[in-house]
Amino acid sequence: MSVKNSALAIAIATVALLASFAAPTTTRAADDYSQLRFQNGRFEPANLSLPANTPVKLQLTNAGDDAIEFESFELHRERVVQPGQTITVLLPPLSPGSYPFFDDFSHGAVKGEIVSR
Repeated sequence: MSVKNSALAIAIATVALLASFAAPTTTRAADDYSQLRFQNGRFEPANLSLPANTPVKLQLTNAGDDAIEFESFELHRERVVQPGQTITVLLPPLSPGSYPFFDDFSHGAVKGEIVSR
C-alpha cells in the first residue's frame, strides 16, 4: 500500500470516528420495556398502547398464583409464565391496528388487547 493510500485510509477512518462522536444519541423504543401484569385473574392494563412501526420489548409479570399462557394469534406469540415469573416478549415493528391476546389456560376467558398507533 502506498503512502498516499495509507494517508487516505487514515483520513477516512478519522472522519468516520469523529462523525460517530458527533451523532446525537437517542433512545429507541426497543431499548425500553412496556409493562404488562397478570394479577387478580386479569391482565393489567387490559388495553396496552404501543408505538406503531417500532420494535418493542414487552415485559410480562405473572403476579397470580397459577401459571398462565400468554397467547396471541395476531402477534404469533405463545409463552407460559409461571407464578412470580417475569418474561420478555420481543415484538417486531407492528403496523397500526389492534392485536388481541389472552390467557390460553383460562380457555380464552381472560383477554387483553395491544393497540399500535
